[in-house]
This record gives sequence, C-alpha cells and structure tokens, in this order.
Amino acid sequence: MATLVNEQKAMFNPKQAIAFDAVLESVTNNQGHLFFIHAAGGCGKTFLCNTIAAEVRKREQVVLCIASSGIATLLLDRERMSHLHFKIPLSINKDSVARLKQNSYMFSVIQQTKIIIWDKVSIYHKYDIDAVDQCLRDLLEVSDYLDLIAVELTYYLE
Repeated sequence: MATLVNEQKAMFNPKQAIAFDAVLESVTNNQGHLFFIHAAGGCGKTFLCNTIAAEVRKREQVVLCIASSGIATLLLDRERMSHLHFKIPLSINKDSVARLKQNSYMFSVIQQTKIIIWDKVSIYHKYDIDAVDQCLRDLLEVSDYLDLIAVELTYYLE
C-alpha cells in the first residue's frame, strides 16, 4: 500500500499535491476540516480521492467512501451508496433526518471513521446533506453544527 501511495503521489500535478497535503494535515491533526474538490471531468479528482483513501488506510485508519449512484460507486475504491450507508430518506424535506441507528453496524463504522469521502456530493439536495448532518450530530452527541454544507477550503484542479 505504501508503494502504491508513493507512486500515485509522484504523478500528482501541483494542485493535487496541495489538496492532498491539506486533507492529510487535517486528518493527521484531527482538525475536522471540510474540503470540496472541484474540477471538470478528467482532471484527476477520483485519482486524488483514491490516493487520499489509500494513504489513510495505509495508516490503518477507517475511510468511508460514499457516492450518489451505483455507477459512481465504481470509481472510488470500496465505495458505497450514500443513501444505503446513511439511510437517507428517499422522500426528503427540510425536517428530514437520516435513519442511521446507534445499534447498527454502520454506526460502529462511523465511530471509527477518520475521513468521509463523499463523491458527487454537489448533485445532492441541501436537505439530503442536512439530514445526514443532523443524524451524525445526534448519534455522535455533538451539539455544534458540523458544517457539512459550508465549504471551508475549495481546491480547483483545473
């Protein structure tokens, strides 16, 4: 795994390297930053995310890779659909909360998760993201807003 990560990092363009270092600094120092990686198709977003996931897994930490559709789940290593993982209601409104429960296997995974990589998050409705945020705050007993929607740092790979 270490060799794979090093080989992939060697292929980064300068912007990918900056984004990679910023994300890993946040993960390493438990800063909890939110990153939005934006670029046109073919600019290396998936490559960057797979390398980030491999680096975190190399450290024997848990990475949760989720996506919006079955097709998108084929792009990231070990990726699954967000509606399945978080139990996001299919019929959503401003008061919706994801139905993930404390006694579920997925909750135990989330408790151990070091980073969540949510591919194609920009196609989701705000209520979907709010529902996951509210659920995670309830389950993890965090009173502060986790700011899953607010973008702290945006990296343009183009």
